[in-house]
Amino acid sequence: MGRQIPIKVGQKDFYIDLLFYHVKMHCYVVVELITVDFEPEFAGKLNFYLKAVDMQIKSDWMNPL
Repeated sequence: MGRQIPIKVGQKDFYIDLLFYHVKMHCYVVVELITVDFEPEFAGKLNFYLKAVDMQIKSDWMNPL
């Protein structure tokens, strides 16, 4: 789908690093690029992006993320 995909939640804009669409599985794939050691907050941020894509972009007939 693209890179740096903007998504608006409330009054703030967020940018998903990479967003793909899996044709065979009929679902979106969200990728967050991190260049430092893993921190627990990263999992929360990714979950936030998944929920935002699920609520704003995904159609009802598609499979869950």
